[in-house]
Amino acid sequence: MKLKQMEYFVAVAENLSFTRAARQCFISQTAMTLQIKSLEERLGVSLFIRDKHHVELTRAGKVDLNEGRAIRARREAAGKLGRTAAEGFSGVLNIGFIRGYEQSRFSETLRGFHESYPNISLHLIRDNMSALYRLLEDGHCDVVFNLSSRFQSYPGHFHRILKQVPMMAVLYPRHPLAEKKRLSYRELSGEDFIIMQPRERPVDETEEAILCYERGGFVPNIVEKEPEVQTLLLMVSAGLGIAVLPEYSVRYFQNTRNLVVIPLFREDRTEERMDFEISWKSENENPSIAKLLQWMEDRQVTE
Repeated sequence: MKLKQMEYFVAVAENLSFTRAARQCFISQTAMTLQIKSLEERLGVSLFIRDKHHVELTRAGKVDLNEGRAIRARREAAGKLGRTAAEGFSGVLNIGFIRGYEQSRFSETLRGFHESYPNISLHLIRDNMSALYRLLEDGHCDVVFNLSSRFQSYPGHFHRILKQVPMMAVLYPRHPLAEKKRLSYRELSGEDFIIMQPRERPVDETEEAILCYERGGFVPNIVEKEPEVQTLLLMVSAGLGIAVLPEYSVRYFQNTRNLVVIPLFREDRTEERMDFEISWKSENENPSIAKLLQWMEDRQVTE
């Protein structure tokens, strides 16, 4: 199948009209008809059932349409890579992301950007919420994917909210609240909390403590701080305490035998959510930042 004939075939198949397809491809209807006839002769099959008022794909045509679309997609991708290489643009981008976010579809975002800009080297840094903002401030990260801090401002930082993340209570199976379909912070009063924070950070500065006080009216009894999600979940499953985590970090643990994951709701029965954002420092002149931000905006990336 020649590339040009493939374009004509896909155009007719998607429009189910030789007239509209010819107009789309900027050729005459006669030329379009001859090109499709030539393609059918080369393949030895009829691709369309057609008369003066009706066009539809044959079974062979439906199969070849899938292949034609795949060829078109590969050609467009190759052209995009070629244009990127022709630009001669290259660079380095240090990307920070919050612990647990590797459980999301973040890898698909990274892969897509890398395919579009193969000459930009990506260096990944995984850390906790407060540490990422410090790394951004110090210049060790160019951008960070992080929960939005509601209780501390960072002058000179730009933010773009990507989505709102549901918050989940994580319990061990025999916990008295494990049968609940939803929970509020108020119901967690008196529980032992294991939080995902650096051990050296003061308790009264942690987001968990502030949220518990703001939403439930209590100061949580924090029995352990654990920066690694997997270790924290192991501690919860062992009955050492409970945790409150964003949905993406427990997405693949909701049906496990040793953990119970329950959505958190506010008193007005709306979901507890936190903003998730991409952040960068206003004075950072790394041109790769603009490439990433534009790429994400063009594709409406939120994950």
